[in-house]
Amino acid sequence: MPQRVLWIESDGALRATVRRLMEADGFAVDESHTGLTGIERALTRPPDLVLADVHLPDMDGFEIATRLKAERALSGVPFVAVGDSPEQHDLAIAAGCDAFIERPIEETRFRDEVRAILAGKRETLPEAGERAGLRALSAAMAGRLENAVAGARGAEARLAERNRLGSIFIRNLVHELSTPITPIAGYLKILASDKVGTLTPQQRHIVESVQASLARLTRIVENLSDFARLQAGQAPLFPAEVDPDGLADEVVADLRAAIKDARLHVAVLKAGGGPVTADPKKLRQALANVVGNAVKFSPHGGEVLVEVQRDADRLRFAVYDQGPGIPAAEQELVFEPFFHATGQDEGTRLPGTGLGLPVARGIVEAHGGRVWVESPPRTQTGSQTRHFTGSKFVIEIPAMPPGPAPAP
Repeated sequence: MPQRVLWIESDGALRATVRRLMEADGFAVDESHTGLTGIERALTRPPDLVLADVHLPDMDGFEIATRLKAERALSGVPFVAVGDSPEQHDLAIAAGCDAFIERPIEETRFRDEVRAILAGKRETLPEAGERAGLRALSAAMAGRLENAVAGARGAEARLAERNRLGSIFIRNLVHELSTPITPIAGYLKILASDKVGTLTPQQRHIVESVQASLARLTRIVENLSDFARLQAGQAPLFPAEVDPDGLADEVVADLRAAIKDARLHVAVLKAGGGPVTADPKKLRQALANVVGNAVKFSPHGGEVLVEVQRDADRLRFAVYDQGPGIPAAEQELVFEPFFHATGQDEGTRLPGTGLGLPVARGIVEAHGGRVWVESPPRTQTGSQTRHFTGSKFVIEIPAMPPGPAPAP
């Protein structure tokens, strides 16, 4: 087997030159254009020789040498730094490099030097020179660390400002969308009530379709509003008495238009047990987001089950579907803002805003609870008449008994 050389260099022309020289001498050459990738390649498959440029886009060759020489499996692998000036020589040797080759590359000298290093040649520094080199190396690394920290702080400040401006934009957008929604909903309600004249069946169907679309738009606006408030830590709860079984019925009723369009069968399996204390509006929105997600990604003609579960001190809503499921690597990511899981039939279903599940999580956590997904479900519903192979989303909050509403 030919000896392997790992060549870490950002300049494509120089990479090609050294590769040609090495391959002409029978070496197998592995290339990397960044220090981090080079370190990963060396750790994954240790080479017989490492060549690294002193200056790389992400880190110095000195730092690469220090990092790799700390690995037991690589401590004996010769490391050669390639630099621009003799002043870099002592820094390279102090950092743990075994040799230093100065540019420009002279072919015969370069090939002879590489052969000598593989044969056992190693460069060293006198004690005084090594101490001076280490001091200079430490100062250089400290300077790079200082610049990196300053850059990270600047990026953090820019991100915070962007988040602040984003929250302001979302709040303004919510206001602009909400302003026309209220009168539109009122006028539709008047039309549906026959107060301005009896509607024909066709007209009533049109009005109901518009009402369903408006309800969907309202949920989107509410999600935008709650997302901005949750991000800003300005989403207080207003606890009151809530009937969990009735809440599940109401959520399914609100989604009846989408359920009908998809020809789904959606059932509610009730737990009984009476009311609990929670924020009725926000808990309803969280459950609607989860059930709406199940409806959205279920196959036409499939089934969705909303199961209300209770024990001594916990209330759970388990939502089962027969959709495509969520890959294991993405099951935590689906609760992150703007994330869309793969494996969905996006040709027939719109991907949505990517805020429904994150908002649901924020609301549930504000109640002192948690939300999670199992895909496929690890356990089936208590009802043995159905089997669900897609996903199971669970909302769990403390089952606080009714009583005086605590301060928000």
